Amino acid sequence: MEFKDLEYFQKLVETKSYIETANYFHVTQPAITAMVKRLEKEVDTKLIFKINNRAQMNITPAGLVVYRQAKNLLQAEQAVLMEAKRASENNFRLVYSEIAGSAWLASVITQLNQGHLLASIETHQDNSEHLVRNLREGKYDAILFSKLSDEQISGIKITNLRKYQYDLIVPANSELARQSEIDIFQTRNIPLIMRHKRFLSRIALEKVKTRTGFKPNKKLVVDSIDATTQLISKGMGIGYLMNLAVKNRPGVVAVPLIPSQQVDCYACLAVREDFIPNQIQEKCLEILRNF
Repeated sequence: MEFKDLEYFQKLVETKSYIETANYFHVTQPAITAMVKRLEKEVDTKLIFKINNRAQMNITPAGLVVYRQAKNLLQAEQAVLMEAKRASENNFRLVYSEIAGSAWLASVITQLNQGHLLASIETHQDNSEHLVRNLREGKYDAILFSKLSDEQISGIKITNLRKYQYDLIVPANSELARQSEIDIFQTRNIPLIMRHKRFLSRIALEKVKTRTGFKPNKKLVVDSIDATTQLISKGMGIGYLMNLAVKNRPGVVAVPLIPSQQVDCYACLAVREDFIPNQIQEKCLEILRNF
């Protein structure tokens, strides 16, 4: 069974068109027909059923099995090629989220420099929602990011580095800033400035709302941490962010919620479970694990 035949078959099942599949791979339609016949001969059963040339293509149960397994095999083939290539390269690709970069990047770079590894490091910032996907696809070797304590990620090996919590972010000159902790129901009539649903702080906030039944009377959704803290510092409302995110930001203060309403998060280092680092990559990972 050839990988090329499996690649053709996967595309044929997804397009349900011999012509589209042939055009995609720049081969003739008879080449796709021959591929189907080869596969059917190898598995000794029909994979595709079609009454005539104009009829809709139907994939048999056996065909669906071959399709699913073909996807797995082709992904495994790509992983082999990718990991083999990475093992021969003397560099380490580290990518971080917005908060991780602002909070830890300088310290991480300092540690790597002390280990004489700085010349081997490539660092980039990426949107949190893309980090894990791009790590899986092999675009990165490791990521620094934040996750909620109950979050599991299939195929990814995670090392928890530090524990933080989400706090209410309030104007520094407000009455709330003088409290040691806040019951979220105290803020019902204060505009709540939230990030979009794709951000972890919003997911954590939704957990608090579900747990407590809290619903703000007024809310505003913004894209960035900078915009959130600027609005709060001007008395336009309050926010809900990781306490680390507002460290040293003027005009705002992070105040914990009461214990029953708190949500923890972790600063994490993540790599693919099937990543086999070479010597330089392992040295970089060891420094990061002990960060």
